[in-house]
Amino acid sequence: MKSITIIGTGNVATHLCIALAGTVEELINIPSRSLEDLPTDSDLYILSVSDDAIETVASQLPPLKGILTHTSGSKPMDILAPYAERYGVFYPLQTFTKGSDLNYSEIPVFIEGSSPEVAATLSGVAALFTSRIYPADSARRKVLHVASVFACNYVNHLWSIADRILRDNGMGLDVLYPLMNATLEKAMRIPPHEGQTGPAIRDDKQVLLSHLQMLGASADADIYRLLGNSILKEYNHETLPEL
Repeated sequence: MKSITIIGTGNVATHLCIALAGTVEELINIPSRSLEDLPTDSDLYILSVSDDAIETVASQLPPLKGILTHTSGSKPMDILAPYAERYGVFYPLQTFTKGSDLNYSEIPVFIEGSSPEVAATLSGVAALFTSRIYPADSARRKVLHVASVFACNYVNHLWSIADRILRDNGMGLDVLYPLMNATLEKAMRIPPHEGQTGPAIRDDKQVLLSHLQMLGASADADIYRLLGNSILKEYNHETLPEL
């Protein structure tokens, strides 16, 4: 592998550029909106754009020499079939934000190729920065993506709600940092189902209902009730009565 072109300038593309810097003779990064100065003779093209933009950008590409890939967890590999003879998926499972420091050697990369040769080539590229490389077809990647939305995006949204509730009452999220760190550490040490704590697993409905009354008629209350009932059901308790 001598040359890689990364198409896109978002969070994933930016971090892939950092992870692959200095590993190949030529690493090119171009914007997906204009495709200006796109080389046609790179060995690998990593299309790192939003899921909805993959086919749109791919359809605008000229004939390319190298393998064409995308980085999506939820889109099937075959959406690239009309646009390249050799194609695949290069899916790094991590939350990427510009400016955040990451240990790239710890990031798992899930690979799918239109042929065994393509899959082997993509695995070799992933090995330039990580040893955590796994085959994953489109169905398995979708499972991974759904699980990661729960584990990352939804959890982060709940932290955002907690942050807002605290700030609205003159406090800051920093008071929860030890709790957040301990919760994550525990989830990585024992199965989360075994580590669940709180009023719902204890079936303490008086506490749950008092929290709902405090939250009032709000979206936060709806989320609190939904998650509370989910935990109650998980541990074989009756769900909350309507207020």
